[in-house]
Amino acid sequence: MRRQDREVTDPQEILEIMKQCQVLHLAIRDVPAPYLLPVNFGMEPDGMTLYIHGAAQGKKYALLQQDNRVGFEMEDTRGLVLDEKNHDCSMNYASVMGWGIVEEILEEGEKRHALDRIMAQYHSEAFPYSLQAIPRTRILRLRVMERTGKSRKPPKGSP
Repeated sequence: MRRQDREVTDPQEILEIMKQCQVLHLAIRDVPAPYLLPVNFGMEPDGMTLYIHGAAQGKKYALLQQDNRVGFEMEDTRGLVLDEKNHDCSMNYASVMGWGIVEEILEEGEKRHALDRIMAQYHSEAFPYSLQAIPRTRILRLRVMERTGKSRKPPKGSP
């Protein structure tokens, strides 16, 4: 990492960044270039297992059958930083990126657990979603093999 001063190495701090993120960008091997897609996600409390849901069919499933190693990235932007005096600008942010192995979850109880984790990422209380959606929803488990964090924090006392 070029900016060592912005590297986040503490697993708990990385997890806190992940909790603030709303979208996971998934990169799957394809030719002539990676297939990149934004997805909603959920995770286990340690952040090393991520869950993704989707419709019954789609390009990602065909690509994952060929190679189930993926890259991922998520970010939490925290505001534009303007330096009018020097005519410069930057962004406060925190991000996590890494790679892992994806597998499909087929067992209904595991699928329900994964959907509960996805809902927990976006909603603070248990949400009574329709259980009829479980059989028609495909769920992927991303086992994180490696992840790194990076953050540019606002100065102390900033809103």
